[in-house]
Amino acid sequence: MDDAQDAEAPIEPPTAPVGGLAPGMTIIRRVRRPPRWPGILACIFSVLMLAATGAGIQVAATGDYATSTGLAYAAIALSVAAILLGLVAFVRRWGRPAGIVGAIVAVLGNPLVLLYVLGSLSGS
Repeated sequence: MDDAQDAEAPIEPPTAPVGGLAPGMTIIRRVRRPPRWPGILACIFSVLMLAATGAGIQVAATGDYATSTGLAYAAIALSVAAILLGLVAFVRRWGRPAGIVGAIVAVLGNPLVLLYVLGSLSGS
């Protein structure tokens, strides 16, 4: 009879020192990577800004100043977006290297910065 009672008795879990785990058990925790999309998006916006600047210069050379002005405004907006996303990526560590590259390219390729630098180099 003792054997039958022992078989039906609930099994007591062994005492565990940490959070109810048995000795020898390991806690596995999934660590998610931080998102990288702000840095990558900053790079994409800076490349699009360079393309809009180049297209604006090309269109201005043909004499279509209304279209070239629109492309310059688009390039400035893309530059501002790339700089802001690059700063977010740098501060939050969300694709930091790509964000830094995107922000630097956006600052150096901004049409307003190019106008100022080229104007000061020409002596005007």
